[in-house]
Amino acid sequence: MISIAFLGLGNRGRGYLRGFSRQEDVRVAALCDSSPPMLEDAAGKFPKARRFGRDEDFFAAGRLADWLVIATPDLCHVRHAGAALDLGYRIVLEKPVTADPMEMEALCAKARAAGGELLVSHVLRYSPFFRAVKGIVESGALGDIVNIAHEENVGYWHFAHSYVRGNWRSRAVAAPFLMAKCCHDFDLLHWLTGGRPCESVSAYGSLRYFKPENAPEGAVSHCLSGCPHVKSCPYSAEKLYLKKITPLFWGKAIAAGLPRAPAREDMRRILEHGNYGRCVFFSDNDVCDHHSVAMRFAGGVTATLSVSAFSLGFTRRIRVQGTKGELYGRDHAMRIHLHEFGKLPRIVRVRRGNPFSGHGGADAAFCAAAHAVMAGAPVDPENMTTIEQTRLSHQIVYAALESIETGRTIKMGGAIEIPGYEKNPG
Repeated sequence: MISIAFLGLGNRGRGYLRGFSRQEDVRVAALCDSSPPMLEDAAGKFPKARRFGRDEDFFAAGRLADWLVIATPDLCHVRHAGAALDLGYRIVLEKPVTADPMEMEALCAKARAAGGELLVSHVLRYSPFFRAVKGIVESGALGDIVNIAHEENVGYWHFAHSYVRGNWRSRAVAAPFLMAKCCHDFDLLHWLTGGRPCESVSAYGSLRYFKPENAPEGAVSHCLSGCPHVKSCPYSAEKLYLKKITPLFWGKAIAAGLPRAPAREDMRRILEHGNYGRCVFFSDNDVCDHHSVAMRFAGGVTATLSVSAFSLGFTRRIRVQGTKGELYGRDHAMRIHLHEFGKLPRIVRVRRGNPFSGHGGADAAFCAAAHAVMAGAPVDPENMTTIEQTRLSHQIVYAALESIETGRTIKMGGAIEIPGYEKNPG
């Protein structure tokens, strides 16, 4: 029997709890969250699990399980992972690890010294769509890879929810947007290039739109406090949370701070004065709303990442070009257009994963892969997002952040510092 403890029971933590607890050989040993509603809701399903409302009490109790799943806020990840390693836990850690390169190196060194396993949940690498892309690349159908163009469309409604009003709106409370949202994508690019070292990075990004000077005339601090634009503004909290305008069904519970979405009138009262009801032009957000990153990998392979708040849908597109062909596709479509030079084009249809799993089935696939590690099954280490694999892709993000701050192309291989980044004092 595999025993697992869970630290952090928000949206991501509860997803991992569902994913791992479905396995017949898993026992949920302990649950910890600072939110009483979240803790009580999870504990109701696992009455034999020990429960803790404070992380200090959880760690003071000693090692309670074989594995620990850490899904706490970004700025707590290194502290919690370090304490878990000290107790001898093997760890599944929610991404990102940290926006501080020195913290990353220190945690990697600690994990090596402890000899413990530390997996990072870059779930997209496990998605059926990107696994299919990887399979085509490795088959040699495209020849030698020359260039990858990757595009992440965040969705205007998703960006407003998470990165203007929500938990990732500011460096004061979370990792920078390029790290918090796109470390998935940098992991994919590093993986698809065959783990080649990245040699140089040049990046751009800014907070272009969600600022007070762009507020429409007469806008007020909260959408439901008499704003004259509440019916017309696409970012109106009324439209996003009280009407079925966008697929933000999962965001209502998060906005309310509850395990499930409250009744409509209760939701309205929460939005009238809460963070998720604020005008997107008068929030305390400071993260960039668009980025462009260019990378050169060893062997002359180049890649670009474009990410933007200003899209209708929430999807990723990718184009991989090689010496013998190219492929392109969109993850939500679950189809890959494959063009081998000199042959008729064909469409590779990807079988969807668990329809009830997030990220197009990737969350369930990640839990299955991590469970295989927990059970001692043989796995391919190059296809697992270990802390060492994550260290390499995180380094690309550090270089991109430095490039944005300094306006320079960053040569990889040396120490990377991010000007203006303040380490979490906790």
